Amino acid sequence: MDESKPQRRSPEMAWPLVAAILLGAALLSWVALANGFPLVFADSGTYLRIPLELHYPTDRPPVYGLAIGLPLWLTGVWGIVAVQAIGSALMIAMTLAVAGSRLRARDLIATCTLLALGSSLPWFVGQIMPDIATGFVPLILFALLARPADTPLWQRAGLAALLALLIAVHLSHVLLTAGLLVVACLAMLLTGMGQRETIRRSLPAALAIALALLGLSGLNRMAGYEFRPALSSDTFLLARLFDGHLAQPTLARLCREPALAHCAVRPLVDDPAIAKPGQAYLWDRRSPIGTMLDRDRLGVIAEQRLIIRTVLHDDPAGVAALAWQGFAEQLRTVRKGMLPPYAADMQISRILKARLPDDFQAFSRSRQQRGMLDPLKFAPDAGVAVAVVLLLPVMLVWAIRARRAKLLGLAGLVVATILLNAAITGDLSGPDDRYQSRILWLLPLLAACFAFDALRRSAPRNQPA
Repeated sequence: MDESKPQRRSPEMAWPLVAAILLGAALLSWVALANGFPLVFADSGTYLRIPLELHYPTDRPPVYGLAIGLPLWLTGVWGIVAVQAIGSALMIAMTLAVAGSRLRARDLIATCTLLALGSSLPWFVGQIMPDIATGFVPLILFALLARPADTPLWQRAGLAALLALLIAVHLSHVLLTAGLLVVACLAMLLTGMGQRETIRRSLPAALAIALALLGLSGLNRMAGYEFRPALSSDTFLLARLFDGHLAQPTLARLCREPALAHCAVRPLVDDPAIAKPGQAYLWDRRSPIGTMLDRDRLGVIAEQRLIIRTVLHDDPAGVAALAWQGFAEQLRTVRKGMLPPYAADMQISRILKARLPDDFQAFSRSRQQRGMLDPLKFAPDAGVAVAVVLLLPVMLVWAIRARRAKLLGLAGLVVATILLNAAITGDLSGPDDRYQSRILWLLPLLAACFAFDALRRSAPRNQPA
């Protein structure tokens, strides 16, 4: 392979990169700055409650809430945006360096500018949600798999530990990382890397997955729940089957003899006026699921598993059709910035008013709370992503001819991420605008890596690349 090793930089050479990272972070924060307050989603209140009230959620991992605790206590809510922005700039810098074996400050600034103006990334950098981490997962995995053979152990261990943390902040990341690792291992074997070298390169990522699963299970057990990574996975999967109207006939049959506690949810999930009965099952105030779980958690989970198994046994074709429908719909559902204003009785409003009263005033005056986010949605992120997809065959042909194995590997991981993310979120939780939008920025980043590598290779030898 025509792949050179990364060059070591002197401290004098590093200062321009430090300045470029800070400038890139500022560029990527523009949406939150223009909003006047970090963007929030309905779930943001739960994540803020974790460090502010020591709340332990059962419907999602607490890791993101724990991670934002330190910047929140030190600098307030803007510290969360700062950490996410600097982290994003560092991820972009790392990817440019690993893919091209060289990093220049001007390339980093240009890439951050492209992503700030032509991608969805700024909407997640400035949002108090773990969705920002989803796009980081394939980039860390790429750095682990494409690293030079002489990479120090501490760097490999650090990347693996960071990958474990990123996996743990959202349950979809467990399946995403595992799927990407399988795809990458198959690709390495098919391209002749050899079984031993494939295992050596993939082992840190596999250990990161195991560490994340053990960590999540341990946290849940310490909080007094079951030793398992996901406490509500059965609840969300059953809700998905209710949304697809597949579980209602099964529940009706099982309730002929009213022994199941879930028979109490039938009036809600059978209501023809409710378009998404599964979401009503999860979040509607009329739903008895919260009370049921409080009263007999293990029994309710056993019922959920019984209903799910019965649906899978009785209607596998219907489940397969629902999965395909969710996958296809999620691929098309990429709108960014679908963030409404939140009423005073919503959790995010209540937690800010009670725990962060000064921030609550800024939140109340923000564009989001005044319903004025639409003017900020001018960036053609979907159009840019489609353009990159259309150019991808040309990019791949060039990389094959130029023997740019790392660029081919990065392209494979990005494409696999887009497909796997759509399958996981579309099938297990139901399509949502933010799920696919949170990783769409990987496409223009991929294009930037190809462009800078092509420019360096075409530059005259007597001129700096």
